[in-house]
Amino acid sequence: MDSARDAAQDPAAAPAADSPSEIAYRQVRDQLLAGSFPLTRSLAEERLAALVGVSRTPVRHALIRLHGEGLISRHRDGGYRPTVPDPDDIAGLYEARRVLEIGALWRPAEAGARHDRATLERLRGDWEALRRHQPVADAGFVSIDEDFHVRLASCAGNDILVDMLRLINARTRVVRIHDFLTGDRIQRTIAEHLRLLGAVMADDPEQAERILRAHLAESRQVAEERSLRALARMATLD
Repeated sequence: MDSARDAAQDPAAAPAADSPSEIAYRQVRDQLLAGSFPLTRSLAEERLAALVGVSRTPVRHALIRLHGEGLISRHRDGGYRPTVPDPDDIAGLYEARRVLEIGALWRPAEAGARHDRATLERLRGDWEALRRHQPVADAGFVSIDEDFHVRLASCAGNDILVDMLRLINARTRVVRIHDFLTGDRIQRTIAEHLRLLGAVMADDPEQAERILRAHLAESRQVAEERSLRALARMATLD
């Protein structure tokens, strides 16, 4: 698969699943998503190392990685704390994402052309494989989901649009990552992606737009509700 899923399985692209760094990353990430850390307290390496059962070095690597993903923010004291997304920023980014992706759906038809068929076929094959062998629910699925939307947009033939979509994905990931924590959401996402692909491959941008709008709206609602619950929980901790 030409995707983040393969990258995650490439030993050169990420730590081994049983390495101390990967264990620390996954455990701290999952605790963040569950809202288990106070918003006002720094994520101290020593305390996290004791919690995870590893040395401070893997925890340091995990914090750097989580900072790069936007889940934690660096503060004046030099430490990290859970990121609190700005609702207005997130709303604006979601709107921009919707405009970009809908534009990509319509661009070929408006230019009297078609989406890149070879890329669409490969993309459909990858997601049919995911439907047959559904991944275990995990926050890391957000990278696979982003890969789908970027590859689909790339079929429209506008590289600048694709680059802008990648930037928006990176900035909304702190919220969107909450959408992939249960098996039913993974299953529904796979089914909706395949429906969307079907409409695009049938050269029906009107139907594709309807599917995409509903897909993005539902995903946003689920992700925002779960992220707000996690933040509310963090706010009650000391």
